[in-house]
Amino acid sequence: MIVEVKNLVAGYGQRVLIRNLSFSIPSPAFIAIIGHNGAGKTTLFRAFQGKIDYQGQLLVQNHDLRHLSNPSGKGLLAYLPQKNVISFPIKVHDLVVMGLFRKKRFFENYTSEDYTLAAQTLEQLQLSHLINHDFTTLSGGEQQLVWLAQLMLQDASINLLDEPTQQLDVYYKNQVFGLLQNWVKESGKTILCITHDLQNLAHMQGYLLNLSKSYPILEPISPDTVQENQVFLEAGRQPVV
Repeated sequence: MIVEVKNLVAGYGQRVLIRNLSFSIPSPAFIAIIGHNGAGKTTLFRAFQGKIDYQGQLLVQNHDLRHLSNPSGKGLLAYLPQKNVISFPIKVHDLVVMGLFRKKRFFENYTSEDYTLAAQTLEQLQLSHLINHDFTTLSGGEQQLVWLAQLMLQDASINLLDEPTQQLDVYYKNQVFGLLQNWVKESGKTILCITHDLQNLAHMQGYLLNLSKSYPILEPISPDTVQENQVFLEAGRQPVV
């Protein structure tokens, strides 16, 4: 199994947001995690990262995350938050190449080959024209795409993306979802993606996980399942049972 979640219970103190969540991902796949605000989407990611206490089990490639030190450093997990903040000038290619950090020894310099990989990744995202720009001068959408390029360079098996298209226009939203689909197919990556962009999911291949439902399960993505979940979410928050 790529990922197994077994009877997960997580939250903050007395506020339990995830109750007895279980699902398995047997092979590389795209998983769209949806739900109302406060349904536990980001909480799930924090559990994967070991940032909150939880009950149950989280297994990645048969490794129990509770007993695994530094899964990011081992190339198992990578995480892209909703927004990263950089307050100092840095060239785009210097920021992207840092995605190779786990392959470097302490204080080891990045090589010309590393920068070539960074440039190729930027090209995939149609960002080659920004390679020498100061990252802090870019628009919010451009910055998010640069962070995505850095994430891709990390080359982790499981990637946690928290609303990666939130700041993007319609064109770039389609581009990013298409890229993520290819990343699964061509590179065998597993992507767990928190998103509110249901309208962009209908033609994706993968699964929906609606954490607002009383008993969330992985539902194969199709126009019908996307529409059903859209109607469910638009109907309002369900009572907790």
